[in-house]
Amino acid sequence: MSWLWRTGSSVKEYKKFRLAGRELNQKIIEAYVDDFVLEKAARALRLGGNRRLVLDSEDELSVLMDFALYEVPRKGRQNLVALYAEEHGGTNAIERELLAAMVKAHTGLFKVTQVLPDECQIMMGNLIVPEEPVLLTDINFSHTLSSQLVVFFRPIRTATLTMTSGVAFVFPAGLEQELVLRWRRLEPQGSAERYAWFFRKNKLSGYETRYV
Repeated sequence: MSWLWRTGSSVKEYKKFRLAGRELNQKIIEAYVDDFVLEKAARALRLGGNRRLVLDSEDELSVLMDFALYEVPRKGRQNLVALYAEEHGGTNAIERELLAAMVKAHTGLFKVTQVLPDECQIMMGNLIVPEEPVLLTDINFSHTLSSQLVVFFRPIRTATLTMTSGVAFVFPAGLEQELVLRWRRLEPQGSAERYAWFFRKNKLSGYETRYV
């Protein structure tokens, strides 16, 4: 079976799930993101503390919220996404499918192998689990990424496509060995510590990314 979709089909599906994802994220934020969660996220990412945020750009707010949803546990659950799925669930079929994918999602480190702008897709090798490559659908990245770049993100895999959670950190190819080594060293510390390190590394040595 071919990796590629017809362009119109993939873009239409992507837009549908991306819109639903934004709306679902907002529902989870409204339900659970409070001062405690924000404080935990801000301190972990070194974006402030004591109820005060220090952001270099609006895009860092997207990073903060992504971290809050996926990396801050509450009520004994692994994260706010899992908590929302258990206590609220999706209100329609697309929300239920998307929420199930979000609950199972975890961050990964990938290398761009081919960019397909006409299909709005990017083929990526998996630097951590080589047997699990990714075909990412993303309108912005399909027109800005190039081969060999290294990308840290959380793949959201539905039945029909794979997209990011909304946040990704992009690095030059020359950092690949260092990034893989650091990933391995951070594995015992958990996903939150790993996310925070890659965020800080991206600020120092990565490429600026706009989240749209």
